Amino acid sequence: MPPEKIEEREFPLEPIEKPRKKKKVPFRPVDRWLITCLFLLTVLASLFFYFRNQIASFWQKWTSPLVISNVSEKKTFDPAPVLEQIGALTKDLRGVYGVYVYQLEDGYEYGFHQQQTFPAASLMKLPVMLTLYQEAEKGGLDLETKYLLKEVDKQSGAGILQGKKAGSVYTYRQLVELMGQYSDNTAFNVLTNILGAEKIQKTIDSLGMTKTLFEKFETSPQNMGLFFQKLYQGELVNREHQEEILGFLTKTAFEDRIPAGVPEGIRVAHKIGTELGNYSDAGIIFSDKPFVLVMITKNARETEALATLPKITQKVWEFEVGSDI
Repeated sequence: MPPEKIEEREFPLEPIEKPRKKKKVPFRPVDRWLITCLFLLTVLASLFFYFRNQIASFWQKWTSPLVISNVSEKKTFDPAPVLEQIGALTKDLRGVYGVYVYQLEDGYEYGFHQQQTFPAASLMKLPVMLTLYQEAEKGGLDLETKYLLKEVDKQSGAGILQGKKAGSVYTYRQLVELMGQYSDNTAFNVLTNILGAEKIQKTIDSLGMTKTLFEKFETSPQNMGLFFQKLYQGELVNREHQEEILGFLTKTAFEDRIPAGVPEGIRVAHKIGTELGNYSDAGIIFSDKPFVLVMITKNARETEALATLPKITQKVWEFEVGSDI
């Protein structure tokens, strides 16, 4: 049986619809102007915030006074070199050596065993001298008051009054001078009895000398340095009395310690102390930049101490002034 014949038909092709083109919106001049304005506003706002701080800083510099200084930047203060030298000088010696330095202009301080307690010996005459002048300024006594020397007043050791006749007359001011110039023990004994130990200790306490006890005759290098610091700065007595005390402590009968370690002609107002094992000197060195120097020993050998104290002074002088003797 022959295959069935399939009728072929033609189907019309439908046309493919092309995508429509979007209608182009014309760019109006007003839109361009708005965009430009927004851009400019953004730029201006950024510039405003950037320069706001710059303008404030410029105005401050412009209105501030101009300071012209030829002072060089101050070097860092480091006393380590001189402290090492002091340590080298004393390390093989018998006893303990205490040293304290205070720069009266700059306020720098340094030391070697400066906070330790040492025997005060004749350094204790300093608060006695001060107490007498303070009492005079309060009206409690007159420095021209005459005192009749008694035999029981006399003390051995340093001083010239022990060799004077009983009945000799000295004013209170003269007794202070003898304590300063000759470290006179008899003058010290007389004025201590007049003032009383309690009043002298009150003077010590008022200075902040917390490690200084009159009854025990003990102090520290830093405490003695504080005494000279405040005396120099005019905190203790009036100017006339300040100069008088410093004068009594200048060119004394004992110039073999601090004065021996500085160049000739340099003024030193100082007070020495001497007893077995305890050798000291404390005072002000009037260099171009004056400073306080205190040296105290305990349990030291006399020959070593008296030879070493001027050497310590020389090392401190070279460090402070920057020149060899």
